[in-house]
Amino acid sequence: MRVRELGNRPAPASVRDLIARLVRGRAPAIRIERRQIPYWLERGWQRSGNAYDGRYQSPHVAFVGHVVEHGRNHIDFYLYAPSPEIQRHSHWACFQDRGEGWYQVHMSRRPADVSSGIITIERLITEAYRK
Repeated sequence: MRVRELGNRPAPASVRDLIARLVRGRAPAIRIERRQIPYWLERGWQRSGNAYDGRYQSPHVAFVGHVVEHGRNHIDFYLYAPSPEIQRHSHWACFQDRGEGWYQVHMSRRPADVSSGIITIERLITEAYRK
């Protein structure tokens, strides 16, 4: 009898998983808790009541920032003295001059919390400096 090999391919994941469980057994699941430190605190922002002061950081540069939390659904984000790189970015229209070098950053989708708003602005800064 001649056997002709037509090729080989990996077994489907479900079959590999079944064989792996039969061979080595299944280890008990270990629950890993998510870190409970908010991003703003992790990045060195300081909170005083409903206001936060810190720096929006990117790999290229950092900018002074200020955040005011008026309630769960209303948070204002400010950035001090945006650079020419930010002013040339496509989202420059989202920055509203509030005087004395401060710009309020308007977001089309309201951030769920202070941390997610800071992350959004840091991504924008990073994008502006990649061009």
